[in-house]
Amino acid sequence: MPKISFNFFCHRDIPLYADLCNSYLADNRFDFTVGHNINNGQIAQHAQFTPIHTYFIEVEASQSELAQLADEIAAKFLYSIWLKSAEVIAIDVRKGTKTCLQHQAVHQGYCSECEPLISNLDNSLDKDLYKGLNKEIDIAVPCPHCLGERNLKQYEIGFNLQDISNLVNRILQGEEVWIGQQDNSLCLSLNPIITNQTTELHPNLLELSSLQQVLITHPAVISSSFIIKQHQSLALSSFEKPFLKLAPNKKSNIDRSELNQDLNESYYNVTFADSRLLIRVAALLKRQKINWLYIKKPQNNLSVSWVNNVWVQNQTTTDINFEAPMPKHDDNRYLQGNLLYNVSWQKNTLKCTVTESNETLASSLIQHKPLQGIDAATCALHAGLLNTGCVTSINSSLEASSSLKKLACIYLSNSQSSSVITQNQQGEISSFLQMPTLPQSGQQLIKELFASDMNTIFNKYCVAYPEVFKLLADFTLISGTQADSLQTFMAYAALIVLPDEEVRKNGPSSPFSNAPVCNAQELADKFHALAQSYHGNNAPRVDFPLCAINSEDNNALHKRSINWRKTLASLMSFKLAGANPAILAFGFFDSLTDYLSNWIDHLEQEQGIDAVVLAGNDFSYEVMANRLCIRLGKNYPLVVNRQLDLEGANIAVGGLYLAKRRR
Repeated sequence: MPKISFNFFCHRDIPLYADLCNSYLADNRFDFTVGHNINNGQIAQHAQFTPIHTYFIEVEASQSELAQLADEIAAKFLYSIWLKSAEVIAIDVRKGTKTCLQHQAVHQGYCSECEPLISNLDNSLDKDLYKGLNKEIDIAVPCPHCLGERNLKQYEIGFNLQDISNLVNRILQGEEVWIGQQDNSLCLSLNPIITNQTTELHPNLLELSSLQQVLITHPAVISSSFIIKQHQSLALSSFEKPFLKLAPNKKSNIDRSELNQDLNESYYNVTFADSRLLIRVAALLKRQKINWLYIKKPQNNLSVSWVNNVWVQNQTTTDINFEAPMPKHDDNRYLQGNLLYNVSWQKNTLKCTVTESNETLASSLIQHKPLQGIDAATCALHAGLLNTGCVTSINSSLEASSSLKKLACIYLSNSQSSSVITQNQQGEISSFLQMPTLPQSGQQLIKELFASDMNTIFNKYCVAYPEVFKLLADFTLISGTQADSLQTFMAYAALIVLPDEEVRKNGPSSPFSNAPVCNAQELADKFHALAQSYHGNNAPRVDFPLCAINSEDNNALHKRSINWRKTLASLMSFKLAGANPAILAFGFFDSLTDYLSNWIDHLEQEQGIDAVVLAGNDFSYEVMANRLCIRLGKNYPLVVNRQLDLEGANIAVGGLYLAKRRR
């Protein structure tokens, strides 16, 4: 009889897959063996220095039995956003064992077997398959396959079908329905949900809370409400059910006026139902022709971005454990938004725990932010190296393999100082470029432009677009906003490129002359959405010239930056010449990534570059990430930390290896 191996290649470890492998070890129908390995042997040969986790199930059976088993495994191994590919191959010798795979806890609330029961509303269940069950299936129905009834979320416990029906009726009547208590509460509404945010404590909380969250109840028609690509649709359908940042489909002909369901913002955080209760609620609302509604979920939600053609977590929200070489420090902690990362190392194992910080602790940690100089970028570089698996530890210093010594790290963050740094053959880290520090207010920017050699263009622009002068005068960065970030740069570019009514709050129907200007994140989102609406590849070349940083300190870390005055003047010149705003916004990203690519080429000639690490939460801007990866990926391996995240755990973990004495 043939021997077959079912192989699943993944970008990171998937506890559910390990648990499913273990379930087959307890299956006595056939002689199963299983295994999980990390492709360390071929990492250095892999184009992107990315470790691949392989889960496999080996079995010997007849051809017909294998065909049935293949269908069964395909149904049980739900699609994951971390799945790279899968295959079924014939083998001669087994590599697996009878030993259960070690993995973190699995909290799967449903599977492909019980989900149809929970969402069924018309009693059309397969009578043979569900023989003996009542017509009305409670959300706590036992499932022998996933045991999901044991993993109900706190807000689900105690709900019966009548409770759920009453809840849906309240939603349809326009109520804002809250479920659960305090930190674990959930809110559902047909109208935007306004909650009290503690952003005064820390402006970076905006990263997690500013966009409205939307739950899709009818996935088949999501494209009528949101602009979505195939890889995004697959991700939303995965068992992880992540949040994706999607732009509304404003060209849709669907009339939502009766329900007052308007999508006026630039982006929304969109997700599918990820619990038994929400599956049932979605089914009931879908029957009422409600395709989506607003939702407010607890903070620990999985949110991902598309970087270099693979998903990466924006910010880690769950605990992580993995093998790692000896660090310079035994422990470290780092605050990102409202999440506190505590990292420790013991016996070759690095442990990162994630908790929601209280106000007292957050206030004390904020005093240490932002990190000094290039510390955050250096942490991101260290964490990126760890992710490759190509490192060891010598005297508590990271020692990379011979094929991964000389590095560049492009760190673009709206939480810490953004920069481009390098590591040479000897492991010495230095700064090549700091993102420009923009003025704290539009009035300061006006003064600097008038005082610069760009004043002629600026005067012409103000004459042609007098409303821009007032917009700039009314704009001020919120206290705590990172002034040297791509996001802030985009915000000022938006004020130059976008029409007046687009950059003031409350939309084009308001008396915008008196309406406040949007904040930096809102402006950046509008600017990025405009760039994303352009579907061509050619655009005007916007100037991003380098300039020296004037400092009396000869030992200053940063020697150069981007001349933001010339960049904004370049945008003004193109707009004066009648350039399409969408093409101009796209050109901003296309030109910046071209400049960055050329600077990396310059560094390659100077010291050599084995790989480029990409990190920072501003890589969540997809146009920026895509254009940069297209250019750099042609010549350099790209390292994106998929085991950790873009920002959060990677800074905390990298801090263990930071060659700096801590106070």
